[in-house]
Amino acid sequence: MRETVAEESITKLSVNDIKPNMVLARDVIIDNGKVVLARDTMLNSVNYSRLVSCGVEDVYVISDSIREETGAFTKSDQEATSLQRQKIPVVDRPEFIEFKDVLDTKTEEAKKCIRVISDGGQKDLHEMFAITDDIMSTLRFKNELLTFLGFIKQSDEHTFHHCVNVSLLCNLYGQWLALSSDELVQLTTAGLLHDIGKTKIPNEILNKKGKLTDEEFAIIKKHPILGYRILQNQNIPECIKLGALMHHERIDGSGYPVGLKGNKIDKVAKIISICDIYDAMTANRVYRSKICPFEVIKTFETRVYGELDTYYLLVFLKNIASTYVGSWVKLSNGLEAEVVFINNAQLSRPIVRTADEIFIDLSREKDISIDFLV
Repeated sequence: MRETVAEESITKLSVNDIKPNMVLARDVIIDNGKVVLARDTMLNSVNYSRLVSCGVEDVYVISDSIREETGAFTKSDQEATSLQRQKIPVVDRPEFIEFKDVLDTKTEEAKKCIRVISDGGQKDLHEMFAITDDIMSTLRFKNELLTFLGFIKQSDEHTFHHCVNVSLLCNLYGQWLALSSDELVQLTTAGLLHDIGKTKIPNEILNKKGKLTDEEFAIIKKHPILGYRILQNQNIPECIKLGALMHHERIDGSGYPVGLKGNKIDKVAKIISICDIYDAMTANRVYRSKICPFEVIKTFETRVYGELDTYYLLVFLKNIASTYVGSWVKLSNGLEAEVVFINNAQLSRPIVRTADEIFIDLSREKDISIDFLV
């Protein structure tokens, strides 16, 4: 899994030549020293429009993220970032409706696949990957997944929906890193199978509405070991099996089932941990009209630093934050403003610009916060 980018793996492109879902290899910095977009950011219509409006001429992208078959940014992509377009409810947008329909169908496929493996059957690695890949293929801008998942109504079979969601997030994360095809297949499939051990937990405990007793929680905490045992004899890479075993381990040793620390935790498991927590934070919120990604970032900043791998966590948070550069938000003081710059030292509190051209640095104006996206 990549942590540094070799110079020979970087391509310099004119802004006129960049395409959706390319990944930045270097920070984009303008004359006043402000970071417009951070390294590892995946390009979408919102941050593309920001690059154009800031007068950026060239960017450096990870060569492996260049897909010849992807169409260039269009005029309609730029129009999609307008305030009027952003105010169309997510659930009414054609791209969301298509995504939801495919997600529902593929979640049923995933459920059958997970049950077959849980019962001792074998499944082909690429067949499992295709479940997630088919869903991701509906998205022109892959980062839209972060918004769309928050508007999906969960059914009572939460475990299977969660497995699919984590697989989708792992796939997106792998594209941020511009992983090789084989690595992307492995990470995506590991996300799909990470909670397979829960199929061996009694439903009355797994789906209990109230608070779990200590004894019930102890049973739940067995699912990583149960999952590893299920996958032990599958013809799949070891990292997928370790993803099931280690996704609740924490680098400070506070996790379970073993209490592993630091580099003793598999890299795939470290990424799954982040995606697992993100989905747990944002799931089961039935068809909201407003979502505030910056509140999600704040929770990660304040609650899990020191528990999750810093490098992998920052890649995740920077991409969430940079996805919304150019988006309009409602502030706690009642004003609407555009997110114009991300503060790398405090990702949850960007610099915003009001309609009256007043800039507010939320990292300094502590009494003002972002309530929701407009």
